[in-house]
Amino acid sequence: MEKFLDVVRSNNLVQAVLCIAFGLFLMIYPSITIQGIIMLFGVALALMGVAGVASYFRQRSVRYRNPGTLMSAAFYLIIALIAFVFPKVIAGFFSVVLGVVLILCAIVNVVRAFALRDFGSSIWIAVLVAAVVVGVGGVLIVVNPWGASMTFVLVLGGAFIANGAVDLFIEWYQRDSENRGDSMVHSH
Repeated sequence: MEKFLDVVRSNNLVQAVLCIAFGLFLMIYPSITIQGIIMLFGVALALMGVAGVASYFRQRSVRYRNPGTLMSAAFYLIIALIAFVFPKVIAGFFSVVLGVVLILCAIVNVVRAFALRDFGSSIWIAVLVAAVVVGVGGVLIVVNPWGASMTFVLVLGGAFIANGAVDLFIEWYQRDSENRGDSMVHSH
């Protein structure tokens, strides 16, 4: 069980650091838009599709041609075409997904805040406030998914930074509490 908890803790730390890094990237480069990211994604898929088609037809013998390769290449090319033709629709869907992820992160942090309340410290209030801020950011993104403007990117970046900071703080606080508990046990 101890190893499982260590894995969960390290996973939480990695997620927190990634949230902060992604948030900082968005705050430093707010001119990048979700539509721009979708277009880059479309270019990557188009290249993968072209490479798949070339790989399929490079086989001289029809017998050795893998139809799965051709099907996946066609799929990549179709998705790339959709990304190029409808980047705003995909960006809106992508934005909604990100907003929902932030709302879910906020809910998890609200639950964690109430769990921290049991430690007897008032720190749970700060965690709860930060979780509510992250949740509000997520709701704003879901309500206006096509607002892929600089403000949207800044709100998204701030929400990711806040979520990562809350996760880091909770991890630090729980480890600190455990260490104090261990030192009390060992001193008696």
